[in-house]
Parts: sequence; structure tokens; C-alpha cells
Amino acid sequence: MERKYPKEFWIMCGGALFFFLSFNIILPELSNFLKVLGGQEHLGWIIPAFSISALVARPLSGWITDNLGRKWAMIGGCVFCIIAGVFYPFVGTVSGFFLVRGIHGFSTGFTPTGFTAFTADTVKPEFRGRAMGWQGTFNNIGTSFGYGLGALIVIYFSATALFLSSAVFAIIALILFSMLPETKPEEAARKFEFKIQNLFYFKAWKPSFLMFLVCISLGSILTIMPDHTIALGYSNKGLYLTIYISFSLIFRMFSGRISDAMGRAYSTAIGTGAQIVSMALLIFNPFEFSFFVSAFFYGIGQGFNAPSLFAWASDTAGPQNRGKALASLFMMLEFGIIFGGFFSGKMIMKWNMCANDVFMMNMAFFVVAFVFSLIHIFQTSTVKKQNL
Repeated sequence: MERKYPKEFWIMCGGALFFFLSFNIILPELSNFLKVLGGQEHLGWIIPAFSISALVARPLSGWITDNLGRKWAMIGGCVFCIIAGVFYPFVGTVSGFFLVRGIHGFSTGFTPTGFTAFTADTVKPEFRGRAMGWQGTFNNIGTSFGYGLGALIVIYFSATALFLSSAVFAIIALILFSMLPETKPEEAARKFEFKIQNLFYFKAWKPSFLMFLVCISLGSILTIMPDHTIALGYSNKGLYLTIYISFSLIFRMFSGRISDAMGRAYSTAIGTGAQIVSMALLIFNPFEFSFFVSAFFYGIGQGFNAPSLFAWASDTAGPQNRGKALASLFMMLEFGIIFGGFFSGKMIMKWNMCANDVFMMNMAFFVVAFVFSLIHIFQTSTVKKQNL
């Protein structure tokens, strides 16, 4: 009997967990690290610097995934993680910090494209939404566990131990990825050329556009939420991130089933609707525990949006172009994070605006994504009725 999820899929998920653990374990401590170096005014660039280099790597990662193989992309990203983890402790200047940060960003430019294409290759299309949900669950376990573990390592050991731990986890991910079979079709090989059609897979524009919209909030929250959490009187600056990721894990368990059964846009409508509520709770703070309930709704949104968008992009392409389609999606993910991180930093540090202004910006983009999802649902249902 053929397995719904082959064992290679679970090995890949294990590698993804350690990969996300590797680069997220250091994230909550980077703002303090940069302040010590005298770069407080550049805090808004911590996330964009990482994402810009990831964005630069995305077009090449799509070609590598389709042409050289899924494993090459996965392993290549791990190598960048290892290099960054080893060099962070030797950084002594602000410019040196951002150089290593940029090198580190190449890791997410390569590895997720490879293992997302691997998932789409090894799981049947009718289970693709659920498979992306499971993959995202392992990603989020690594992310969530990383936030808490990183703080403990710094408290009981040192920042140097934290960075070296990041490199060790990347090595474990590399070992797991190296155990996987190659799933790239032989006929996929093609010459790499810097043409616009090779940089973006236009059939994947709808999920890519939605990914951009929903990731603006992610960039802003990663940038301002640690300090905002402290300002609210909570001692754990990773509290909001931990709560939303934890609930995202729960909702990924069944959001993929809804995506597979009803359609990708139904899932994104639910997700973006929940995140509109999330931002409204942060802005208006109607009751004592609004902060926690907001994180809950944000987690619902992430749990519905991410698996559906990855499955949607995979649906638009065959095996020969799957890496390019997913690279296009990841490019817009990086654009969204860069946009959100950059403008939220400017709004707080340069324009003397407050966190509520950032949350209002996020909510506006969620509204656009919600309406876009509803329009797609309406158009799809109209076409189906005409074909009956």
C-alpha cells in the first residue's frame, strides 16, 4: 500500500525543523547584540538585511532546485547557516554585523525552496495542502523552540555559545537533508540565463501577491514586537511570537485539509480574516488580555495562510518548473518582510510614530488580501457554474 506521506518526507521535515531552529535561535538576541556594537539606530535593518540577501538568492535557488536538484538547494542553504554561526562571535563592528547577517540570509534563499519542492514532488496533489501544513508545522516547531532556547543559552552560557549552537543545528539539518533521495526530474535541466521569465513564474502571481501582503506584518512584528512586548510590561520579549507560532502549529493540522477540499483561496480568506481581527485587538486593546488573544488570532491566520499559499504555488507548475514557482513565492515573501521591517523601523525610529500606527498599516494590507481572496473565490465559483 502506497503511503500518503513517505518516510523521506518525514526525514525532510526533521531537517527543516533543525534548519529553522538554527537561524531563529539567535533572532530575539540580535537587537541587544547590535546595540552593544553601537548600532541602535539601525535596528530596523536587522530583518531586511537578512531578507534582502535571501531575495537575491531566490532566483538562483529556483534554477538550482530545478536544474541541479532539490538536495543541492537544501544543503547549500545549510552551509550558509554554518558559516554565519561561526563568524557572528568575531563581529566587532556594525558593518561587520550586517555583512554576516547578509551571508546568513542566503540560507533561507536556498533551503526552503529546495525542501518545499521536495514536498510537492513526494506527496500526491490531493494531499499537497496537508503536506505543506505538516512541513510548516515542523518549521514552526523549530522557530518557536528556537526563540525560547536561544534566551536560555544566553542566560546560562554566552552569546558566543548561542551562535555556535546555531551552527551545530545547521550541521544536523545538513546531515538529514543529505540522506534524502533526489526527486528532480531528469528532463528539467536548462541553462541559467538572467531573463525576467527565468526570475519569476508568472502563473504563480496570485499566491505570490497574497504572500507579499501577509508577510508585511511578519516583517514589522519581528522588528518591533520584542520591544513593544517589554513596553507592555512583559519580561519575555518573545512572548507574542511564541504564542502565535504555537497556535499556528495547532491550526496547520487541519487547515491543509480545508485547503485541499474547498480550495486555496478559502483558506487564505479565513487566514487573512483572522489576522484583521488580530491587528484590531492590538490597536484598540478592548480588554485586559487583548495582547494574548491577538497572538491567538494571528496564529490562526498563519496556520491557514502559509500551507495554502505554498500548495497554491505548487499547483501552478509541473515538476520542471516547481522550483521556479516556489522561488517566485519566496521572493514575494522576502519583499513583504523587507517592506514591513523597513517601514516599521522608519515609523518608530525616524518618524516618531507608535506601534499602533504599524499595526494599522498591517491591518490595511490584510484587508486587501482578504478582499483579493474573496474575489478569487467568486470568480472560481462563477467559472464552475458556467462549465456545468
